[in-house]
Amino acid sequence: MRRFGCALLLVVTAMAMGACGVEPKPRVLPAGFAKPRFMMISDEAQGPLLIGGDYGMQISLDGGRTWQPTDNGTKPAVAAAPYGSNILVSRGTTSQIYGFALTSPAQAATAWPFSGAVTELAGAARRNRVWALTAERGNQLLYSNDGGDYWWTMSAIGLCPHPLGLAVGAPTGKFVERLWVACGADGLFASDDLGVNFVRIPGISNALSVAAARSQPGQIAVTTPQVVVTKDSGLTWYLSGLTASAVAIDPRNPDLVFAAGSGGRLYASLDGGKSF
Repeated sequence: MRRFGCALLLVVTAMAMGACGVEPKPRVLPAGFAKPRFMMISDEAQGPLLIGGDYGMQISLDGGRTWQPTDNGTKPAVAAAPYGSNILVSRGTTSQIYGFALTSPAQAATAWPFSGAVTELAGAARRNRVWALTAERGNQLLYSNDGGDYWWTMSAIGLCPHPLGLAVGAPTGKFVERLWVACGADGLFASDDLGVNFVRIPGISNALSVAAARSQPGQIAVTTPQVVVTKDSGLTWYLSGLTASAVAIDPRNPDLVFAAGSGGRLYASLDGGKSF
């Protein structure tokens, strides 16, 4: 009996050592998504990582180690935004609504209730606020507070002429959510009145995309193309050293950040994007 116990202990030890020696599967983007149109993390409990591009959308439930299509369609997915308990996806001139889990088929595609293709989206999860940017009449900014049923055209005073990306940050105190806009060589802009007025945020000379933490006011990540992050609305910036085309911040844990790097590689950060 004692010999059997010793032998069993040796087997278990060997198995444990073998398991420790197994390399985790690297994080990579699926074929055709090396430069995704957008990347975001759903508010659903499992936190699916969602990417969209010219070949539709795919999700990952294991931090980008494996991917699967959201449905059997391959129509380009241009932009996405959370609102309420759904995710609004732009297919260009049409929109689709998915649940947070992204495992069930989307609602049927419907035309936007305004002219022009939607190139960027941003939303406030657990609220019904959504912003959309269209290429109509020189990049028009629209806003909805009912999940996209009705839209207002925003004046966007002071905004750059060619925005490249939108993100919605967490509100501070009694203020509404801050709307962040990546404006390429014009830098980074923000609005604290739902998109009526914008101001330029100093410290960023080339903002190609932007992601905002929805659980930590003032924390955003910007690709310049190097990923730079701030946790105090731009008073202090941190250089990550990683060049990326897209970035996403977990809506529950602002320390968890993903970035789409060169060569189709996906990188993860556990310190809010300061290092990957």
